[in-house]
Amino acid sequence: MDTNALVDLIHEMQGELWVDKINKTHGTGQLCPWVSTFHPDNLPCHLDGTFYNGAFNAGMKMVFSDGTPWMVRFPDEKVAMEVATLDLIHKRTTVPVPRVHAWGPAASNRLGLGPFIMMSFIDGVSLSDLLSDPNASTRLIREDIDENDIEVIYRQMANYLLQLFKLDFDCIGSLPWPDSKSQSITPTRDQHQRFKTTTEYFQYVIGQDWEQLLQQPNSTVGCYNAQRKYVAFSALKDFLCDLIHADYDHGKFKLICDDLGLANLIVKSKDDLTVVGVVDLECSYIGPAQLFGSAPWWLLQDRPVNSLWDCEDDKPPKVASRYFRYLEIFIRVLEEEEAKGHEDSRELSSLVRWSQTTGAMWLHMLILSGFNDHHSFPFTQLRQHFGTDWTTRENKISKAELEEFEMRKHRELDEYDKELEKKEEDKALVDSGKMTKEEFIGVTKQ
Repeated sequence: MDTNALVDLIHEMQGELWVDKINKTHGTGQLCPWVSTFHPDNLPCHLDGTFYNGAFNAGMKMVFSDGTPWMVRFPDEKVAMEVATLDLIHKRTTVPVPRVHAWGPAASNRLGLGPFIMMSFIDGVSLSDLLSDPNASTRLIREDIDENDIEVIYRQMANYLLQLFKLDFDCIGSLPWPDSKSQSITPTRDQHQRFKTTTEYFQYVIGQDWEQLLQQPNSTVGCYNAQRKYVAFSALKDFLCDLIHADYDHGKFKLICDDLGLANLIVKSKDDLTVVGVVDLECSYIGPAQLFGSAPWWLLQDRPVNSLWDCEDDKPPKVASRYFRYLEIFIRVLEEEEAKGHEDSRELSSLVRWSQTTGAMWLHMLILSGFNDHHSFPFTQLRQHFGTDWTTRENKISKAELEEFEMRKHRELDEYDKELEKKEEDKALVDSGKMTKEEFIGVTKQ
């Protein structure tokens, strides 16, 4: 489903204000001295280049007087989870993650630039840039990429996954909060939600998607769309228990990063695809083993929930056959890496095949993505996997229930469209210099 454009406008304006603030901080000579306070020898540094943009953060390369480069990033409040993840991976595996030199929450940043993390800078080339078409609107791997190169990449990824799969945890939730290395006190620790079973966790996540469908004013568009989404999400909730692996429902649980994929990899060069860095692991937590050991969404880089993959008349998109071909390459490579490591069993590859056979892989893609639409490729595949049973469940929903939902969403969408039109007029005033960004945010929050 579409995001809430009213919220997007606020975030866009807040982002512009933040960029203005960091440019002012650098322009007034405050940024580099602040970074230097975290160097063990307080060496002076300078900004090298411009911003690096990740999915949920921005960063910059700072070089100290001895030539040592650091990446200084300003992520969101999940910074502590990323620090804990990087520390764990560094200590327990050979996955080439950056070393953290300092970090802190927003309260620890005396420049007022929000949460921060300072880590070793990894020289190399973004694998995503090498694999995708720079002129395309998606990150889909180009079709002219040699499958031998794909295998080289998958083999390294399989090796990392096998190492991470050996890390066991007793419950689902956040990693323990690490000690802050900033110049302020460690923040108060929130009581994070924890789950003892895979079933409980999946019900919670799907419940959040269901609430979004109900509460977001523009979650549906038109009568038919509202009805189809309502019955599809209702059926998904009912079939959940059929997609739980009984042997893994109560643990052990695994370290999961929702965004971990090929776009997180830094390689030596376009001619040498050796991975030298795995970065941007802020969306990490302890989760179900079956979610870890699922057919990967990232095999073609682009998420299968994106519009490129949407099904028309329930027919799979052209890219689907390519995905399944690459999935077989990945599973073969994974099994070969398991054999090299003298694994007692092919546990991880067996889980991947289980997810494929049972249809659980499609549930996992929906769980990991959010903003799910009933026309999406994973949702369509899941519906087709259950066949007439799914249709029967959808047909059990009463006409009156559907009409009530449809009418409510129609009213909400009308109100939303009117409010959005007004906010876009305010945005035009900002663009013309007749309203400040601060005023826009203040008016919007009223």
